[in-house]
Amino acid sequence: MTEMPLSEAPEGRRVTLVNLPADGPLRDRLRAMGIRPGATLEVLRRGSPGGILHLSCGVLEFMLRRDQAAQMAVSCRD
Repeated sequence: MTEMPLSEAPEGRRVTLVNLPADGPLRDRLRAMGIRPGATLEVLRRGSPGGILHLSCGVLEFMLRRDQAAQMAVSCRD
C-alpha cells in the first residue's frame, strides 16, 4: 500500500487512515467523531487549491482544511 498525506489523496478515492494529527484539539475532535487509525475514509470533494476536503467515514461526512489533512497519513486501498 502507498502511504501519503490525506491532503494529497485524490477525489473519489477510499483510503485507510494511518495516524491522527499531533494537534490535540483536532485529534480529540476526530476521536469524538469515532475516527481512528484503521478507519476507511473517502475523499468526496476537494476545494480549490488551498481549500477544504469533504470526507466521509461510513455514514459520517465532515470537512477538514488542507493544512489539517496534511498532518494525517493515509494508505491507498487497491
